[in-house]
Amino acid sequence: MESDIKVKIEKKTKCRIEVDIEVSSEIVKEASKQALKDLKKEIILPGFRKGKAPDSTVLKKYPDAYKERLEKKIADISFIKAHEKEKLPVLTQESKIVFKIKEYSLEKGANLHYSYETEPEVPKIDPKAFKTSKDKKIDITKKEIDEAIRQIRFFHAEWKEVDRPIKENDYIIIDLDSIESDTPQRVFSDTRFEVSDKGMASWMKELVTGKKIKDSLKGTSKPDENTSEEEKKNFESKKVLVTIKKIEEAKLPKVDDEFAKKVGAKSEKEMYESITKMLTEQKQTKHNQENRKKVHEFLLKTYKFDVPDSLIQNELNYRKDSYFKNPEFKKKYDKMTSQEIQKFEKDLLTYSEDAIRIFYLSKKIVADFDIKISDDEIKQRALIILYRETGQKPDLKNIPRNVYALAISQLVLNKAEDYILDHSSKT
Repeated sequence: MESDIKVKIEKKTKCRIEVDIEVSSEIVKEASKQALKDLKKEIILPGFRKGKAPDSTVLKKYPDAYKERLEKKIADISFIKAHEKEKLPVLTQESKIVFKIKEYSLEKGANLHYSYETEPEVPKIDPKAFKTSKDKKIDITKKEIDEAIRQIRFFHAEWKEVDRPIKENDYIIIDLDSIESDTPQRVFSDTRFEVSDKGMASWMKELVTGKKIKDSLKGTSKPDENTSEEEKKNFESKKVLVTIKKIEEAKLPKVDDEFAKKVGAKSEKEMYESITKMLTEQKQTKHNQENRKKVHEFLLKTYKFDVPDSLIQNELNYRKDSYFKNPEFKKKYDKMTSQEIQKFEKDLLTYSEDAIRIFYLSKKIVADFDIKISDDEIKQRALIILYRETGQKPDLKNIPRNVYALAISQLVLNKAEDYILDHSSKT
């Protein structure tokens, strides 16, 4: 009955909730009855069958065990009754209920206090609140097609090694080491670069032009002049050692039907059509990614709500562990000033909170708009994740649970963002 229980709920920040509950003596008596029954099933007293010992004997023999079970029963029954009456907010998967019994007796009932984290209250999302421009037709220029074909021609080029100073449009094979520390760190080995503005960074082109085979050149990496201000700001200059191992000239094959057949097309015309289609799809993918990023930013900026500290902390720990598994980052971190460490920690906390927030927003969109995600889609995404991690063809029948869960998260996010894009206000 409602008169058996009184409930007071107080919502705190970060999805914490405090619940005070008063219950009648009837509930305490019911808890006592259940606690005694459970205890009698667990103990054996000489002269009595299991579970059949007199209540008074059990209470006299095991007072502490009875008290422990009684308080747990009072807490459990009271919480269930309170939930039936008030529909208490749902706990997060990570949350544990912390309870304290202020006082209780068989005659007067009990006063209890509960504290726990709840699921976030995610606001309703309006797709039309996101405004985007109408998609323009994706055009591929002749210059882009010619450059794509030029890159393909390099796979079928005749390479001639030369022994002279390096000049424009040569190709060089180099080793590159970072010499920031006392012990050089190999960045890459036997890697081919084209000595041109398109083929390498300006600082490297200036460094190697006019040099010869076996030369070892010290330099400092830096951003190109045409780099965006944001990229320049985030660029980290490094002292490097470039070792020239080969200088080559390339004779590229003629573009004709014979060449087209080498790359899997029936004719030169079909090759151009195929490359145009490929470039269009690549541009479309990039365009979609940029639009998804805009949706991502819109959702975080527009819909504010509290998220549980425990989930943020778990995400923060996961991200921090990922960083520190990278030896290069660990070295960089060890050299950071206290201010740089403070900024790193602050940024990581922001990224972690945003990740939890966007997860709940995406779930909300998928649920509210009844967006379907099939098991086949999840499995295919999981296989892609596994292939990227291992480089081997994965087994569809043995997908790890964590990979399956990651696949679901990615699909939920992508489908939610795509839904917002499809139903946004077009200007």
